[in-house]
Amino acid sequence: MVGANIPSPLYAVYAQRWHFGPAVLTGIFAIYVLFLVPSLLLWGQWSDAHGRRPALGAGLGFAVLGTVLFLAAQNPWWLFAARAAQGLAVGALSGSATAMLTDLTPLRRLAALAAGLMTAGGTALGPLLAGVLAQYEPHPLRLAYAVELAGLLMAVIGLLAIPETRQRRQGVFKWNPPRVPSAMRAVFWQSGGAGLVGWSVTALFMSLVPSYVGALLHVTNLALAGGVVFLMLGCASASQMILKGIPPRLSMRWGLVQLIVGLGLLLAAVPTNSLVLVLVSTVLAGWGQGMAFLGSMAEVTQAAPASVRGDVVSSFYVVIYAGVGLSVLGIGAVAQFTGLYSAIAVFTGIMLMVTLYLLWCLRRDAKTTTPPPLHLL
Repeated sequence: MVGANIPSPLYAVYAQRWHFGPAVLTGIFAIYVLFLVPSLLLWGQWSDAHGRRPALGAGLGFAVLGTVLFLAAQNPWWLFAARAAQGLAVGALSGSATAMLTDLTPLRRLAALAAGLMTAGGTALGPLLAGVLAQYEPHPLRLAYAVELAGLLMAVIGLLAIPETRQRRQGVFKWNPPRVPSAMRAVFWQSGGAGLVGWSVTALFMSLVPSYVGALLHVTNLALAGGVVFLMLGCASASQMILKGIPPRLSMRWGLVQLIVGLGLLLAAVPTNSLVLVLVSTVLAGWGQGMAFLGSMAEVTQAAPASVRGDVVSSFYVVIYAGVGLSVLGIGAVAQFTGLYSAIAVFTGIMLMVTLYLLWCLRRDAKTTTPPPLHLL
């Protein structure tokens, strides 16, 4: 997760060096999601059928490939290839690693907390590492990836010490459409929706807010741009640790409300030309993201049967990342024609409508009623 998010504060440097705009930037992000979603669907089922460790090994291999491509990048096409490899990596790792954590402990809420902390923590450290090294050290587009590559090689060694938690099934592996048991579909869709809103807002902060801060508030420091992303996800990690005892559904509700308030303050920052409002909105959005994601992850991991846990958790991530990809593509398309501020305003309106729908759904008994499809997504 650190490596997948190192590029966030560096996109402005790439864009200036190779002369591309928001459309190419959102395309680079979208290619990541385009490769991530099928990887999630494949490797989640593979880990259920053939073991967690092969899926984790494949994910680390793709991560190494993506990092090497970034190190060697010569033009925007290299960025597309590197992000595709990173999408394959995160797809192979996310569902399988979360399922393995749940296999290793009878305390499923603890597994959900660990998965949430590692996801948010890694996502936060990547932009901070890249921003600081790019601003204050030589080779701004190389050094952070070299550090990440060293970390990945250590992770490959560490994988050898992890015990396998799933027995290999007999026969040839056959992929099936995602399976979510009927008894937990209400939990799945409501939790997936809450996670989607949280990570869509995170994707906004990671992909376009550094440019937003720079262009609209006249801030050029790369360390500060990366620090905004770090602050958001650092707050997400803190909220998960501090509020881990809150019931999952209550955590989702409060998290969703804080996410929307944070987006509103982000919009208010430009007319007032206030970096303070940007920072306050970042803290609120991060705190809300942590609560929403922890609650949604806990609901899904607690409800998923062990025999299909990898598949269910991977499907949960598919809902999140599919929504994230559509959100970022939409913001980029609107920004190309109306400007970045208007695009973020439209995004905020859509997230508000989805949040109101989810808050309404969460008032009902999720175990007996399946909510209608999220048509807005």
